[in-house]
Amino acid sequence: MSFASRLTKRHTALILVVLLLSIILLTLLFPPSQWIPAKQWGHMLESAGAVGAVVFVAVSVVATSVGLPRQLVAFIGGLAYGVMPGLLLALVSALAGCYLTVSISTAFFSERIRQRFPAFISRLELMLENDVFIKVLILRLQPLGTNLMTNVCIGFTQVPRWKFLLASAIGYVPQMLVFVLLGAGIRLGSDFQLTLSVVLMVVSVLLGIVLFQLHKLRLARK
Repeated sequence: MSFASRLTKRHTALILVVLLLSIILLTLLFPPSQWIPAKQWGHMLESAGAVGAVVFVAVSVVATSVGLPRQLVAFIGGLAYGVMPGLLLALVSALAGCYLTVSISTAFFSERIRQRFPAFISRLELMLENDVFIKVLILRLQPLGTNLMTNVCIGFTQVPRWKFLLASAIGYVPQMLVFVLLGAGIRLGSDFQLTLSVVLMVVSVLLGIVLFQLHKLRLARK
């Protein structure tokens, strides 16, 4: 292993540790209830009943399709509807937004990009040729993943959409649950749910790291 490779790994590990510590510190110093007046949004959606849920999903689908963080959607879902209903509505919205972006990318940009950047498409498809599920899952588990760019690039490839969406759904759940718990914790005034959400964020990132290392070990043994 080269010195540059070892240095890159050390930098990556250091960045992830700093990220985890920053998440914990910021949550403790700046409670989520002070971030934005989102509590009002939650009350407004909840009081609107079924119409509010439909509006929430529709707006969230469009918003996530153009890059709005799914974590924010989950946070508002938790504020408005509690843990399980909020998680379900936010997850469906994020997946629908994901599929919408991929579909638009495929329909309107795929052919042009393939013709103009054939080398890039070849490298992209080669990278995704094997273990698509685990690669997408690892990417979705990270807190700072390029969600919009990932969806757009998948639209340029022949990757099975069901496999991509399934890996995305599973990978979305841990972090979205974290932010649903944050929202529900503020809604109910529960310090336990707020603390649990921070713990789950740490677990989510560590799980992504472990899966990535296991994947690399398996590739090295081939």
